[in-house]
Amino acid sequence: MFQRFVVGMGIAVFMFIAGVTYFYFNKGEAIATEAAHSKKPAAEEETAAKAVIQESFRQKTPERKLSAYKSMSEEALVQEVHNMTHQKVAANEKWGASEITKEKVDALYSAISNQTFADTELQDMLLSILKPWKKGDFSNAVKAHNEIWAYQKGNIGKAERRLTPSEEAAYIKENFK
Repeated sequence: MFQRFVVGMGIAVFMFIAGVTYFYFNKGEAIATEAAHSKKPAAEEETAAKAVIQESFRQKTPERKLSAYKSMSEEALVQEVHNMTHQKVAANEKWGASEITKEKVDALYSAISNQTFADTELQDMLLSILKPWKKGDFSNAVKAHNEIWAYQKGNIGKAERRLTPSEEAAYIKENFK
C-alpha cells in the first residue's frame, strides 16, 4: 500500500514538474516571440509619430498669424511661446495650445528680436528658447516651459518631462488637426 502511494506521488510530482517545465518554456518562448514582434510595431509607431511631428513643423502658417507677431505685446509673445511649449512637454495642467511650425518660430524670433522690450532679460530668455527651435532642436522644451511658467508665477502645471514622439503626435492630432 505504502509503495503504491510513493509510486503515485512520484508520478504526480513528475507530471507536475513536467507540466510546469512545459508551460515555462513554451510561455517563455511565446513571450520572447511576442516581444520580438512587438518591437516592430513600436518602431513603426515611433516612425509614424516622428513623421506627424515633422509634417506639423513644416506646414504653412497663415500670413496674418505671422504678421500679427510684429504688433503683439511682450506678454502676448511670452504666452505664445509658452503655449507652443505645451506641444513638447508633459505637465499635469496645460492652458493654451499653439502649434509649432518653422514659419512661426522664425516669425516669433524676428518679432522678439526687433522689439524693444522693457525687460531685456525677458527678451533674452525668449530668444535663447527660440534660437535652437529655428533649427528644429527642442531639447530645451522642459526648461523653456518652466522658465516661462516661473516668469508668469505659475503654481500649477510645471513641466515634468518631454513628451515621447507618440504622445506629441497624439497632442498634435488632438489640438491642431
